[in-house]
Amino acid sequence: MKKIIDYLFYRYYLISIKKEESPRFGATCVLAEVVTMVYLFAVLILSFLLTGDFFLPYTSGRTRIIIGIIGCFLPWPVIYLHYNKKRINALLEKYQNNRYNTKYSDKAVLSLSYIVPTVGLILMLLLYQFR
Repeated sequence: MKKIIDYLFYRYYLISIKKEESPRFGATCVLAEVVTMVYLFAVLILSFLLTGDFFLPYTSGRTRIIIGIIGCFLPWPVIYLHYNKKRINALLEKYQNNRYNTKYSDKAVLSLSYIVPTVGLILMLLLYQFR
């Protein structure tokens, strides 16, 4: 999983450079968005598998707020602090000649922001049928 996240950060970093934006900030924002969506759907689906209902029915309001804060606000600073200049340079060297660089276009990599919620909603609909 770490390799996937590292590679996604690398690709988002290169896309930000091409668009002449702040690369570290731009890559962090897009990756944090994807991680937040994955976290949200993982919590909802896990809640359904454990309790038979989405939206954490047996938890207090305070616990739901804490889970929401962890999922929405924590990924951004963690990702930003994790990928410092040293790690970014290591990623640039590591993935420079990767075969996936030519196999997947920038648009395909950026489309993960649309694929993750679509797959999450489809999984939730399929699980809801077994309620």
